[in-house]
Amino acid sequence: MRVAIIGGGAAGMMTAYLLDPAHQVTVYEREAILGGNVRTLGRNVDSAAVPAGIYLDSGVIEFSPEHFPTLHRLFARLGVATRPVPSTTALITASGRHYLSAGKIAASSMPWPRRAAAFTRLLSLAPAQLRFRRRGARASEDQLHPTSVGEFLGPSRSPLHEWLRLLLVYGYSIPRAQIDAMPAALAVPVLMSFTGETSWTSVVGGTYRYVEAIIDNLQGEVITGAEIDGITRDPRGVELRLCGAEPRRFDALVIATPPAQVLSLLRDPSDAERRRFSAWGGNDAEAIIHSDSGMYRRRGIVDYSEFDLFARPPGYNAYLNRLSGLPPDHPVDYHFSYNLADEIDPAKILHVQRHRTPLYTVDSLATRPEIIATNGGDNTFYAGAWLGEGLHEGAITSALEVSRRLGGRLL
Repeated sequence: MRVAIIGGGAAGMMTAYLLDPAHQVTVYEREAILGGNVRTLGRNVDSAAVPAGIYLDSGVIEFSPEHFPTLHRLFARLGVATRPVPSTTALITASGRHYLSAGKIAASSMPWPRRAAAFTRLLSLAPAQLRFRRRGARASEDQLHPTSVGEFLGPSRSPLHEWLRLLLVYGYSIPRAQIDAMPAALAVPVLMSFTGETSWTSVVGGTYRYVEAIIDNLQGEVITGAEIDGITRDPRGVELRLCGAEPRRFDALVIATPPAQVLSLLRDPSDAERRRFSAWGGNDAEAIIHSDSGMYRRRGIVDYSEFDLFARPPGYNAYLNRLSGLPPDHPVDYHFSYNLADEIDPAKILHVQRHRTPLYTVDSLATRPEIIATNGGDNTFYAGAWLGEGLHEGAITSALEVSRRLGGRLL
């Protein structure tokens, strides 16, 4: 079969990798580079400010083997090395109070009295965490589906509630003001997973290394800078038209873009497709790679974790040195920040990365079961993280489902 794949991000490239041995695959990517939200300085992103041989992720950074098992099988299949990374986090409240995770307290170089105080402070959140986990474990999928995060968590009476909300800001790069509207059916299982016992890895050489490995193994065609003028479908297949080019025929189409882009691609959407995909909106996120540690110095923090969540302004900072495997004595501290632009010296900004992701709401998620049930209709398939938990594992498992339906390989 001739298969067109729209989107060169994680889901699209994974679909191409799986279908490539069985079919004639063509990948169309609107951007000049591949990867989607996988961006690595020194690989698919050029940055003269970063020395050669240092790879800094400015998109997806780390993965849990327990909760991303399919992705780790892919890494093993591709021969892509991973490294364990510390799973420490902290909350800096609007008042400046600093809550450290248990892992961070254990790994900290603070004197014992300060460690004891930090542990006592963390222990004060234990009743709220036990209530959250007890309620999350009891909640059925049917109970969660009509419920928003704001309705499930309730007011932020405990710092834990703000910590949980900011973990979602980190996971999805959705502004804090929109977190309460997220669907609990998506967010609560993710929070239950990531607040329990879990480990984390990052890709040696940056996350884009695995996309490079896919490209190295790909026989099909990849077209970047592809401006699609429209797609029409008929019983014989699919006609795809690029701006300024002759139309091309395919037997099947895989749309691996955010769902909000689907209706702009299809010239002939059915009424059912309009209803399903009009419920989805987009979220624009901007991340900054920089070398400014001033946000910590101003708050008197000298021992920061891998992921620090700030309540004011509501955002997060990831410490890339440890996540990227740099030695402890590396002379420059590298950071990855979201919604902390006012805290960063412009002279120390190395790269600004803009991402486009789905905006998850209760109404949009309610259309997903029907989209999954009709996936493949009109020779049109969908792949993307939004069909799963909204993270990288969902992108990979959605590609596997398309491959299963079209007779490609499995992991």
